[in-house]
Amino acid sequence: MTVADFNISRSRPLRLGIELSTTQPWIELTAPGGGADRPLDTPVRVQAVDLRDAYQKVAAIRDEAGRDVSTLLDVEVVIAQDSRSALTSLAILDSALRTVRRPASLLYVGTPSGLAGLIADIHTLGVADGVILRPLVVPGVLSCILDDVLPSLYPAGLQPCDDALEFLGRVAAARQLRPA
Repeated sequence: MTVADFNISRSRPLRLGIELSTTQPWIELTAPGGGADRPLDTPVRVQAVDLRDAYQKVAAIRDEAGRDVSTLLDVEVVIAQDSRSALTSLAILDSALRTVRRPASLLYVGTPSGLAGLIADIHTLGVADGVILRPLVVPGVLSCILDDVLPSLYPAGLQPCDDALEFLGRVAAARQLRPA
């Protein structure tokens, strides 16, 4: 796969979602129409072990279903203000498990700015139309997503849904108030 393989001319808006629980539906964070005058379509979710795998799966979906189908890549996320803290959080999470954790999709462990860069690259290179974030550690991560990741994506074309952001802000506040 080379740079020539990527579809860099992006006409679709950047889409972003978040899944707070595997038992609840994911939440669309993109404004209806992504800032355009049309409703959002139902995307095809893609799980992939790396970006090459994601690109190949999305290409196969678009070959079969057509170029207009929206695709969102699942990204498991552990973020903190510095990479060392994010790695420590992942190590603590893994140490509490009885079996070895195997990522269900692409795994990102690092900083909010690094995550924003990854999301922008996924969209700009045409790997997918956006991502569904799947935080592995929720307390604190939601605040980082709301305060650091989302604003970094506005220049990349993210048109957020105010109602979804308000809801996530309430969830983040409630989760941080709970005793450990």
